[in-house]
Amino acid sequence: MNISNVDKQYIYMRDECKCYYCKKSLKFNKITLDHYLPKSKKGTMDVFNLVTCCKFCNKLKGNRTPEDYKEVILHLFLKAVEDNRILGSGLKLSQKFLKEELLKVNKLEDLNDHVTFQSDTKRFYIKNNKVFKIVNIN
Repeated sequence: MNISNVDKQYIYMRDECKCYYCKKSLKFNKITLDHYLPKSKKGTMDVFNLVTCCKFCNKLKGNRTPEDYKEVILHLFLKAVEDNRILGSGLKLSQKFLKEELLKVNKLEDLNDHVTFQSDTKRFYIKNNKVFKIVNIN
């Protein structure tokens, strides 16, 4: 898995230094990262789809898709937005405005090679923790 140490540290701290599944305390050098929605099911490398995991739980989960993946990914996405981990890419708007709009997201819309989230008025296309397209849906 190719993820920066900065992102790995962020996920570790976000998950309170514990396995996301069994809540066992983990040392940083002993964690594994798990794709909450598996890569084989269109799960991405974005911080909102990665959770800290002990080796036992990672092996036990395998490539199964949790039933609550849409809710969990939405929750982790909004947390990443709050923590300023989701940025704009080539967008002509301020990070402050983008953050305000992203915090209105209430739905995971689609998964492709990117993730699409939606608010009541906009659709956001995200890849590699960056918003690369916004579409108004009035």
